[in-house]
Amino acid sequence: MVAVVAVSVGTTAVSPRSAGASSLTNDRTKAATLLSQINRINGQVELLGQKYDKAQINLRRLNNEITNTKAVVASIEGNVAKGNNQLRTDVIFAYVTNGSNQGNNPLFSKNASKVGATTVYTQLAEGNISATVASLKNYRIQLTQERGLLNAQDANARAVTRDAAKSYHTSRILQSSLNQALGQVKGQIAVFISQAEAAAAAQSASTLRNAQPNSNFPAPPPDSRANIAILAALGLIGTPYVWGGASKYGVDCSGLIMLAYDAAGIHLPHYSGAQYNDTVRVPLIDIQPGDLLFYGYNGDQHVAMYVGHDQMIEAEQTGTRVHIVPLRLGYGFVGLGRPRG
Repeated sequence: MVAVVAVSVGTTAVSPRSAGASSLTNDRTKAATLLSQINRINGQVELLGQKYDKAQINLRRLNNEITNTKAVVASIEGNVAKGNNQLRTDVIFAYVTNGSNQGNNPLFSKNASKVGATTVYTQLAEGNISATVASLKNYRIQLTQERGLLNAQDANARAVTRDAAKSYHTSRILQSSLNQALGQVKGQIAVFISQAEAAAAAQSASTLRNAQPNSNFPAPPPDSRANIAILAALGLIGTPYVWGGASKYGVDCSGLIMLAYDAAGIHLPHYSGAQYNDTVRVPLIDIQPGDLLFYGYNGDQHVAMYVGHDQMIEAEQTGTRVHIVPLRLGYGFVGLGRPRG
């Protein structure tokens, strides 16, 4: 009987611990799954945001081309109108002179007093019908070509506009999924996620400290304007994230970097992928404040600025504001870039 009681007590004592351990394991698993989902969705939203920026750049380029092509079309149309007028004048002159030269034209008699008028009239009216017709044909061919180019540019502009709208629409759907995932970040799960994020930040700092030297990489120029850019970026802390934004009223990731370096007299495009291409690759060991951190293939997903002390400033995503966060060398990090100048 005592043995039975002992077994019962022992069972009762062990059971809560097993249940608690199982619950914590489940929470850890759920936290890891949620964190992975949140990072994946964040990456997709950021990629779409930069795709939107790229579309805006392409649209501005196409609109400029359309404006230039319209100017060319208008110029050719003017030449066609002049050619038509010249052709009418040539035909009238040929009819009046009956196709003969002015010396045999009865309209212009041998009266010497009319010689001056004849000369003026000839200069104004006489032309070569064949040459005028050939010129008109060339102008009309050019006009057809330019109008075809204009139609193609219009079609491309509409396609780019649709792509931008699609990116924006898809992002809104993903943002809804992200909000649902964030809605599950509560209690012990939230603690585990915070711990995972802190561990990732510590790992990033450790990676930076343990980076291998690169003696072949040149030092930053003594007249570096990075500090000016950093101060400009810090002045935008608290600015809301806005798709395609590049002003004190709202910025996206590449908009923040563009504004910061504009203040330092260095122009960068409003698209992280283009900023990646316009900057010099920097080894991790040689990172300096003002250097840019890029994420995604060739930097097409996200960009942030290193401000020193294992910290960076960024405009992260919709619903956030410009803020300083621990250095992040995971989540799609592809490398550093240093603006030229």
